[in-house]
Amino acid sequence: LLAAGEAGCASVHGANRLGANSLLDLVVFGRQAADTTAELVKPNSPPVTLPANAGQATIARMDKIRHSKGSIPTADLRRELQVTMQKYAPVYRNADDLAKGKDVVVQIMKKYKDVGISDRSMVWNTDLIETLELENLINQAAQEMYAAEARKESRGAHAHENFPDRDDTTWMKHTLSYLDKPYVEDATVTLKYRAVIDQPLDKEMHHVPPAKRVY
Repeated sequence: LLAAGEAGCASVHGANRLGANSLLDLVVFGRQAADTTAELVKPNSPPVTLPANAGQATIARMDKIRHSKGSIPTADLRRELQVTMQKYAPVYRNADDLAKGKDVVVQIMKKYKDVGISDRSMVWNTDLIETLELENLINQAAQEMYAAEARKESRGAHAHENFPDRDDTTWMKHTLSYLDKPYVEDATVTLKYRAVIDQPLDKEMHHVPPAKRVY
């Protein structure tokens, strides 16, 4: 999986999108993705063989949601998620709210199985699209809440009132979060970590040590 642009902006201008320039990200990671692809895929390479049932699980999932008859309208659960994130994981966060937010967002994950839609059509079905989008929103929100609660420091856009300073000794590492099952209503959030690559990969640029952000 090769990423370019905003999806690939890691360790450029402060390692986050807020401090990065989109054009630079696209040029740097776009070129790297192209170079890597050219190295891996040789001319006249045999085509990738997919399983005979490739994509069927995704179609079945879409059809299940298209015919869902649950008691919770999509808009109601989306609003509950929005209020939860604004209340428990706002710009300025604290330990008590984040801990409470984890419990609340788990309940929202489980409620997704009770969502219901009324439009069964396959043409311009915004009801279906919004319900599919809601699953992704819940997926992202749950991982954000868990990752934020675990990180006992302030860094970048993560402003923790109980831990106002950056802790490079303990938390100079990337959070790797994912759901342990394919669908949000069945899953729990898993957190892992990866060390930051803080040394240049070639000799064209010298090492720049991390420093506190000041204004």
